[in-house]
Amino acid sequence: MDLTWIVIPLGIVAGALTTVAGVGGGLVITLALAALWDPHAALAVTAPALLLGNVHRLWLFRRDVDRTVALRLAAPAVVGATAGGLVTAAVPDGPLRWLLLGVTALAFARECGWISPPGRGVWLVGGGLLVGVLTATTGGGGLLLAPLMLAAQLRGATFIATGALVASSIHVARLVTYGGTGLLGPAELPVALVTGLAILLGNTAGRRLRPRLGDRMCHQLTWIVLVGGLLLALLGLGRS
Repeated sequence: MDLTWIVIPLGIVAGALTTVAGVGGGLVITLALAALWDPHAALAVTAPALLLGNVHRLWLFRRDVDRTVALRLAAPAVVGATAGGLVTAAVPDGPLRWLLLGVTALAFARECGWISPPGRGVWLVGGGLLVGVLTATTGGGGLLLAPLMLAAQLRGATFIATGALVASSIHVARLVTYGGTGLLGPAELPVALVTGLAILLGNTAGRRLRPRLGDRMCHQLTWIVLVGGLLLALLGLGRS
């Protein structure tokens, strides 16, 4: 299946969504591609694309990074992403689809208040490690990264900028690990490049939209992401 034209609108939506709401774009595009393609290919293609998108987002908000929090999260997250990338290459499609569904459902439950988010004194190192593992295996680590950064008192542009720095570190580790295990090869790079450029367009649009929407609308978008993520995960599961 030629996904080149499909990933353009997906990438724009993912970039705008993450820039506006601070979370969700990576999971949405991964779940959508997993439903249309297969989960291994979806994870492989999104690694370089999301790296490009997050580096661009980091540049847009470069003055707002909280370096202390970013370091405490990024260092263990890279370790987790490397380990998760090695595991992903060995997991069959069926269990990987269930894992995608499970992580999305947990994120939805946390947002509904059925699962308590981390407290203010959350252990950032342990949380960062888990974010890395989840991002490499399901693409859903960003939905755990968000409450970790909120618990560290990050808000607004600082929230976006610090998340972009941590995510960039994770996607570098994913890129290296997927490439080393053969999960990412020359066949996936054209789609990944188109996806990444589309995310850049979404980032730019999201930055312009964010001040106009306000905090309440951004939070509502997070809910839409979670509901849409559940539907996409179920759709992908139905293909297994």
